[in-house]
Amino acid sequence: MDYISYIRSKVGHEKIILTFAGGILTNSAGEVLLQLRGDKKTWAISGGAMELGESSVDTLKREFLEETGVVVEPVRFLNAYTNFEEVYPNGDQVQTVVFLYEVAAQKTVEITDFRNAETLELRFFSPAEITGLDTISAKHRLMLDEFLNDSFAMGH
Repeated sequence: MDYISYIRSKVGHEKIILTFAGGILTNSAGEVLLQLRGDKKTWAISGGAMELGESSVDTLKREFLEETGVVVEPVRFLNAYTNFEEVYPNGDQVQTVVFLYEVAAQKTVEITDFRNAETLELRFFSPAEITGLDTISAKHRLMLDEFLNDSFAMGH
């Protein structure tokens, strides 16, 4: 049983703190890879929840591969985001702690046909396209704005 399932078996849908790691991958044109999430049907930065025994870097690599099919290495730690609350479509409530990294792909990125339960679509977006996205969470918008402006505030 994974960590989230174990905790949820104890507390149901009550609010808990969960730790996540995510990565921002850009292409040579400066576009950012985003995934269309299977659960919320919103565009998001790829990443996911930490399992017991994992470091944030281990989580980042595992989740990025699961959600994109791309093997990455972190090149820069960007920020930690600790003050966002979410309710998932199944009713689970969380306060998230997210460690965000800039990542580099270990080989040529091929995203055209990648799909699974977590990822309905992958696409590179220009900064202007990101600004115009209306299906993105406030948390991910903040992360992307800070990345695109290369200005990271503490205390989120």
